[in-house]
Amino acid sequence: MARQPSQISKTPLIELRATKGALEQRWLSMSSQLAPQLGFNPQQLRIDAEAQAERVWVGLQGSACERVNRNRGGAARVVPLRALQKDLFAWLGLQEVWDIEVGPRPFVFRQLGLTVHFGYLGDPIKPQAFRLEWPGIRDWTGAGLSFQTTGAGHPHWQIDILESLAERKNEDFNVEHSETVEDFGAEPRVPDLNDLLRTISIEKMHLASAARWWLPPTSDVHGQHMNMPPDLAGLTRWLTHSVQYMQQELARCVFRV
Repeated sequence: MARQPSQISKTPLIELRATKGALEQRWLSMSSQLAPQLGFNPQQLRIDAEAQAERVWVGLQGSACERVNRNRGGAARVVPLRALQKDLFAWLGLQEVWDIEVGPRPFVFRQLGLTVHFGYLGDPIKPQAFRLEWPGIRDWTGAGLSFQTTGAGHPHWQIDILESLAERKNEDFNVEHSETVEDFGAEPRVPDLNDLLRTISIEKMHLASAARWWLPPTSDVHGQHMNMPPDLAGLTRWLTHSVQYMQQELARCVFRV
């Protein structure tokens, strides 16, 4: 008997699409949940959507927000997420993006990201600490629908604090050298560990936040750490629960000195 070819299971990749009305209702729901969760009223904090060309950008707006510069992506508005010690706050930024195409549900989910910064009230310097991101299913490379970044977990965490510290050090280090003296007899200096750690690019790592690796392996080529946003309601639940989890874990942050 001829041997049958093996069947490779592949979960179909489906874009998350929505109508304008459904998205507007979702953003109202997000505002009504997020503002009281962070201790604000609708005038102090709300979700703001702005259409630019063929894309809709969604972020935070309101009197409780302050502007910061992201490590990537320019300026954004952030809101106090949790008070820490010594008058320091953790700040939350939100960026959601939808592409505008054609059809009965022309809005196509591109990504939702939450960014956490550390800083003082009223101080524009708020270094970026980490991110939680969930890109959607899109044609990222021109080769058809796929997950973004081959092999990465979705959703995933990315750690930015070392990159932020390195940028701050470069800004502060402004020493003029009038003359350089070269000692040919000196042995090469071993790089300082702290200096090396400031330059290592851990911000490029994607740390999976929903990886079911304890389950038996399957033949699904997407793996158990790649997840698609299921629907608008599921995406909103992920947002609110993620913010709640961040608040919980940031309470564990203490100063060692």
